[in-house]
Amino acid sequence: MTNETWPRALVTGGARRIGAAIVRRLAENGFAVWIHAFRSRAEAEALRRSLPDSERHRVTVCDLSDPDARTAWLAALPGFALTVNNASCYRLTPPGGRESAADRTRYREVNLEAPLAVIQHQFDHLDGEALAVNLLDADILDDAGGVVAPRPVPEGEDSYLATRRALGLATRMLARELAPRLRVNGIAPGPVLPPAGIAGPGMIRILERVPLRRQVAVEAVVNTVDFLWRNGSLTGAIIPVDGGMSTPR
Repeated sequence: MTNETWPRALVTGGARRIGAAIVRRLAENGFAVWIHAFRSRAEAEALRRSLPDSERHRVTVCDLSDPDARTAWLAALPGFALTVNNASCYRLTPPGGRESAADRTRYREVNLEAPLAVIQHQFDHLDGEALAVNLLDADILDDAGGVVAPRPVPEGEDSYLATRRALGLATRMLARELAPRLRVNGIAPGPVLPPAGIAGPGMIRILERVPLRRQVAVEAVVNTVDFLWRNGSLTGAIIPVDGGMSTPR
């Protein structure tokens, strides 16, 4: 079969960790998967070769923090039935440090502008109904399941969470604006895989905030992507997969 026989999916940051697990599931479910990578191209190629019917999948490379590179990259891509905006920047500023202007820009470009551009590209190239999924963060949610209202982040403070909140709000706004042709949903994971530098005592402190007292299984996030694809009545939903972190205290 050719690539045109299969529904196409794009997973940003798809070479490693949660992104790679999502890629594997989509490949198993019969998608032709475009695996986006930047610095992890070799890992993306190895992942592609390991997938069923590996010739139907593609590796695509882009620095999502570069607006010009991102525009050229998207112009060369086909349309997609499913996009998963998984790529993100996290902890660019060391503990106790001050965020630089360059780091603030990178957060905004990778965590907000890139997902919005991917969704716009998907909408502009639709052939039938489709789904966009944004990977967010459980800490953007309030006790009622809504997105915490954004606030100005003082210069020097880490703006990671602000960009995640902005994408959460955009998820719900776009779900209404782009319906009925494109469904837009979010997943707000709790602690899944510890980021670099967050292990041992650091992870223990994080898990103290989780009622289930354990890390979220990667499979739980992957299952939620699968659920959203199969449930054509869901749009504008942000599903907390967080072990209870976002439940009222």
